[in-house]
Amino acid sequence: MAKVKEFDLPDDLYYDKKEHIWGRVEDEGVRAGLDSFGACAAGTFAYIKLLPKGRQVQKGRPFGSMEAGKYVGPLKAPVSGTIVAHNDEVLADPRIANKDHYERGWFAIIAPNNLDADLTDLAHSDTVQPWLEQEVKEYEEGGKMKPEGERECE
Repeated sequence: MAKVKEFDLPDDLYYDKKEHIWGRVEDEGVRAGLDSFGACAAGTFAYIKLLPKGRQVQKGRPFGSMEAGKYVGPLKAPVSGTIVAHNDEVLADPRIANKDHYERGWFAIIAPNNLDADLTDLAHSDTVQPWLEQEVKEYEEGGKMKPEGERECE
């Protein structure tokens, strides 16, 4: 588990380093959600909209959108493939994604069509800790995030 201050990122997940979207490889496909750092930076989720099941998505392109306290914009797919499931619980109560990032707070499952190639540039395993350390430092020093102790992360 990578841990920096209040942010924790499980080592077994794959992370889009720009979007803070995580992917968990499972039998059904790649389950995708927003990591704890991304959720804190975005603020409290107010609305999540996802593309319909059966829709093809490309890695790095939107599979949905979200509105939060500090962010309105796309949710970008960590892998290319077909959306096979939505998390109806999160669609009904988006704040779950602020509270339970890696279990109940996922957004969609994508059945990948080029998994091995799509995973190559995502942070995973021993690359997660140094990346997270650098992200926290850059956001704090750049004023993109309040200092520790002043953040309103759930």
